[in-house]
Amino acid sequence: MKMGTWMSLIGCLAGIWVMLSPYLVGFAPTHGNPWTGMVLGTDILGALMTLASLVGLVGFWGIQLKQMSRPKSS
Repeated sequence: MKMGTWMSLIGCLAGIWVMLSPYLVGFAPTHGNPWTGMVLGTDILGALMTLASLVGLVGFWGIQLKQMSRPKSS
């Protein structure tokens, strides 16, 4: 259970890093159109990674909380 949560959180942080990395390391243009092909591609990829990890995290915890709330039959 903890491994799934941590992997989803790492995936979310990785997606945020992919979105921000062109700006932080200096690959994004400083003047003119900021949406060059490389920057737009990495932003879309990072957004998809972040979205997929958040959907996985919400789905995982939704199932876990549903199972935890059930009364245990003995």
